[in-house]
Amino acid sequence: MAKKYEQFRCQPRLPKFAIPKRYDLKLIPDLIACKFSGTVEISIDIVADTKFIVLNAADLSVDSKSVRFQSKSESKGLEPLQVEFFEDDEILVLEFGETLALGLAVLHLSFEGTLNDQMKGFYRR
Repeated sequence: MAKKYEQFRCQPRLPKFAIPKRYDLKLIPDLIACKFSGTVEISIDIVADTKFIVLNAADLSVDSKSVRFQSKSESKGLEPLQVEFFEDDEILVLEFGETLALGLAVLHLSFEGTLNDQMKGFYRR
């Protein structure tokens, strides 16, 4: 694992350089197979220079090809260079090839998971 990600590990809170403003979440549960899939568009405010976005993500599989960052101030969208999941910390780190534009943006991604019986996340009884 690269040392560049160590700054995000074992932290009680997410970094403050990207502030979420709104989540548009679509979930498709499969109650027979006890699985689900979904997409999310997160409206975020980039308030400091960064090449990273860090998200909470527990027991999810993120389709790295679906991840796209679109700044409101720039016409081109960005795809991450790296998508790293740290299971112990329950975080997903997205690393981009350039510094993200300051201001409002939208992050889009698709994911899958299991409907577990641990009363954590999206669960079943």
